[in-house]
Amino acid sequence: MVHGCSAAQRNAPLATRALAVLLTFAAALGAGAFPAVAADRPDHGEVTSHDCWEPSSTVKGCAVAGDDGQFRVTPSFRASLQFDRNGLAVVLVLGRSKGEAGRWFYVKRDGAMAAVMAYDNGAEEFTDGRARSPVGAKIGYIDRSLRLVIPPTYDGAYPFEKGVAVVCLGCSLVSEGGHSWYEGGTWGCIDPDGKPVVAFRPRAQQQTFAEICRAS
Repeated sequence: MVHGCSAAQRNAPLATRALAVLLTFAAALGAGAFPAVAADRPDHGEVTSHDCWEPSSTVKGCAVAGDDGQFRVTPSFRASLQFDRNGLAVVLVLGRSKGEAGRWFYVKRDGAMAAVMAYDNGAEEFTDGRARSPVGAKIGYIDRSLRLVIPPTYDGAYPFEKGVAVVCLGCSLVSEGGHSWYEGGTWGCIDPDGKPVVAFRPRAQQQTFAEICRAS
């Protein structure tokens, strides 16, 4: 490490001393004596770079996925985001291949992120202080601090409405004509704390969500 000039350098003329310092500094850089400036990527082992979508453009290399499977946006991209009054910004991270779907995330000012379900071609908004968050093949719910306050135990889940959310276990996602829904399994309702409102049971044909939550 370079700590300063030698006695000989201190007694030399100013121009000579300046040249000596520059040469010493260059040598130190070549030897790796100074720490490198952190690149626009997290220090989490192997990472894969992802692009992000914005209404007017695609931002290249805005996010990375670490070997821990967690996504993080780069500091420079985070600095360009518009945060709401709750300190959250919405980001769509694109898939790396043509057939890989993009994923919506909420991002905090400190860089913390949480995946959120898509709803009406955008990130699901918070209702009753909750938003659905996919974790692997399961679904849970986050709050506005991005804490997973309802564990990801459900195979299917819908947004909260009037203090309850319809969820299902053992159900499967069905898609047709741009619309998706769940079929099969057992169905029930939970409150914002994740407590069951009614017992889980198979859904009757054409049974509405209101009827599911009123079942006794």
